[in-house]
Amino acid sequence: MKIFKTLLILSALLLLNACGQEPRKYIKTPLDQIAMMYMNTQNYSVVLADMDFNKDTNKYLHKYKIILEEKTNTTASLEDDFTIKLTNWENVSAITFEEHQKDLGMTVLSKKNGVLDKKATPAGYNSYVGNSKYGNWQQQSNGTSFWVYYVQYRFMSSLFYGSSHRYYRNDYNYYRTNHYGRSNYYGRTNTFGTSTYKNSNASWNSKPQTFKDNVRSNVKRSSSALKSQGYSSSRSYNSTRQTSRNSNRYSNSSSSRSRSGGFGK
Repeated sequence: MKIFKTLLILSALLLLNACGQEPRKYIKTPLDQIAMMYMNTQNYSVVLADMDFNKDTNKYLHKYKIILEEKTNTTASLEDDFTIKLTNWENVSAITFEEHQKDLGMTVLSKKNGVLDKKATPAGYNSYVGNSKYGNWQQQSNGTSFWVYYVQYRFMSSLFYGSSHRYYRNDYNYYRTNHYGRSNYYGRTNTFGTSTYKNSNASWNSKPQTFKDNVRSNVKRSSSALKSQGYSSSRSYNSTRQTSRNSNRYSNSSSSRSRSGGFGK
């Protein structure tokens, strides 16, 4: 009887403690909005094209490049099988900015054959590099291999780091073996992401180092403050199947916005 009473009291305390905890509050991001907007699109990639901080408004900002695989003209070139959209500057929370501060120039959201992935990867890794539909591996005299797009898909190089950049097979194979679908990947020696010199088109890289350091300090404090209030990002967005009714609702409501290439503030 004494043991039963003890167990009953412990159960009651655990229940009270659970009830007293605040529910986790997710801060939706522009990436969540993109995922909803293109819920019925089976294949696309989203690259973090730029980032910034506005001192006057105290706002953290992202800009994204969206690469949609959709045929727009049956008689046009293969380049017209893709729709490229560059968003406007989008406000993001301190938590989201902090999570992605290493991801400039990286794919931060992709969908392949209907499967959504929010892992950060070198731009093009998830869908195009290593895909024999778009190119092949070319071996150099020293034995190393790098990715080369077929002539008709050569334009894809400009979507990422440019034609002068090479994706090497050993880096890619390491990613497929150790990181694919499981964790972010910045290259075996951290050669991808914000720190790489290949992000030459991003305004972030033209900022003074003191500015960047101040932003990193500020965002760390702001992010910690939000987390202490129970907030977290929705980077772990679950791509579970939605009902047909919801899919149609999101598809219809977003069709007019998808043509604009930006999102409302």
